[in-house]
Amino acid sequence: MPSSALQEIVEYRGVEGLVAAEVLVDDNEIGEGHGYVTGDVFAIAGVAEISRTTESSNEAHYYDNMPAVVITSTGSDEVTITASAIPLDVLAEITGQVYDSDLGAMIEGPRKNKYFALGYKTKKTNGDEIYVWRYKGSFNIPDTTNATENDGTDANGQEITFTGISTTHKFTKNENKGAKALNVDVSKDLANVESFFSTVTTPDQLQPKTPVVTTYTLHITEAAETTVTVIRGADEELADGATLNPDDVLTISCVGGTLTVNGITFTSGNTQTVASDINVVSTATG
Repeated sequence: MPSSALQEIVEYRGVEGLVAAEVLVDDNEIGEGHGYVTGDVFAIAGVAEISRTTESSNEAHYYDNMPAVVITSTGSDEVTITASAIPLDVLAEITGQVYDSDLGAMIEGPRKNKYFALGYKTKKTNGDEIYVWRYKGSFNIPDTTNATENDGTDANGQEITFTGISTTHKFTKNENKGAKALNVDVSKDLANVESFFSTVTTPDQLQPKTPVVTTYTLHITEAAETTVTVIRGADEELADGATLNPDDVLTISCVGGTLTVNGITFTSGNTQTVASDINVVSTATG
């Protein structure tokens, strides 16, 4: 649910890092060579602008002389990319045409139908970045304008359209449905995006940031008649002075006397679980 706090007013200003990867497999079968599989990520060209429109409709259906149900539908995405001149080998790849690498020549002709994932970064006026992967779509043949040189600074890039659709593969994090795209607000500092564009990062592959590794020391002071047992995880018994990690969960048992751990009082026969996200200090009294 969005925060109820007053939202900062920002606009989008900035786009970079236009990349793609061929979608090699997109199905819901289980096993090697199935699921959602892509090829290597490669750069397309410099990018000046990206705009997206999505086919969608809402229609009210009437019952008992009143609008009772609203039917919604969502179609394909049309992503229009204004880019610098696309290298011929890249253009041949994304449009399914033939490129002769020995001759540096692209042959225009019948196209091979291919699907690609499309990745890029956008930025807001406050500097916050959004990382994007669009998971499945095809590129059109871009328009190209070549004009004579003159004494001005006129030059032409290319405009290419990416028509995006949902994947056949169903992602667990998307409630077992196909997905069109993943947008990550990097400013939240929640997701691990170090290798986001090294491969096509899917919703199920996106992981939280690894917590900063710090250690805590377990200190136990006990009266002679008190026996304290501290268990990490399932069965690892810890002694006084043991080193703990932030994700450790401890089970502390007290036999005889009383024991206080982080404000929790244990009496004889009492067992309780304590998370080690703070320094665990215990004091026992007989």
